[in-house]
Amino acid sequence: MNEPTLARLQQLMTVREEAEGLLGYGETRGFTPAADWLDGGAHLTLLLDVPAVEAQSLEMEEDGDRLTVAGVRASLPPGAGRLLQSERRAGAFSRTLVFPEPVVPGSGEASLEAGVLRVRFTKLHPTIDAACHELDTEDKKETEGEQR
Repeated sequence: MNEPTLARLQQLMTVREEAEGLLGYGETRGFTPAADWLDGGAHLTLLLDVPAVEAQSLEMEEDGDRLTVAGVRASLPPGAGRLLQSERRAGAFSRTLVFPEPVVPGSGEASLEAGVLRVRFTKLHPTIDAACHELDTEDKKETEGEQR
């Protein structure tokens, strides 16, 4: 195929993807940010991969035991050049996650760095790290001496 035909096909594919997004088909084909939950004892931390998503486009909503994160990944900026191949999905996304443990409502603190959204929540029931260790004989003697 010649270059003008390929360019036209690319334009048609872009229009099709935009139409699918408007009709809701893009949700199943669009990108779903990968997520990890970390247990930090008194906190739960969500790590969500959102490369090329601007902070001002992100929205979060807590609803009981669920957190919904939504945003928009912009397509290429004007003047970026002619797109030859596209694998990165652009447009709106939404992901609803279930908290792995109960959190204090409204306690989320978010930051965005290097394409990773980090949201830290205060746990309703902090994990207590209670390590046990056996007292050695000298510790036992000191403890017994203090009790007398």
